[in-house]
Amino acid sequence: MEKQLDRVYADESHRLVGPEIRGNSDNPISCYCRDAIADARYVYFTYLLSAKDPNLNGTFLALMDRAERQCSLEYDVLLKASETENWKWSGPEVTRTYPPDGEIERITPDGKGLRLVKYKVRLTYRDQQGRIARAENFTATELLPPNPKK
Repeated sequence: MEKQLDRVYADESHRLVGPEIRGNSDNPISCYCRDAIADARYVYFTYLLSAKDPNLNGTFLALMDRAERQCSLEYDVLLKASETENWKWSGPEVTRTYPPDGEIERITPDGKGLRLVKYKVRLTYRDQQGRIARAENFTATELLPPNPKK
């Protein structure tokens, strides 16, 4: 389960990360929401459902509360995610397009050596059959270290 959590936390292909969150309406598709659900699911399936440690019920309830706050009150975290065995994150496909490395290198770093880089984000929502239902495009800004990601 631990390696599975590593994959969950590292995967940013179906969730928005910090610089991309435009407001509260993005909470249900944010990394904060998805990660909070993953935490609650881990405790529920690893310790409570297996009866490995039933004393973690309070921990699970606290994690559920955190997930509800991170995701928004309209998103039914308990029903949709935390206790459903075969649940999968249903966020949109997120495609990020950064400028070329050469362009990033030409951006003047700030006093700490960080570059303020604008990049494009595309959210692709699919229907039950996998067809594109709608798409959104916007730009986000991120501080990158002196050497761009290679």
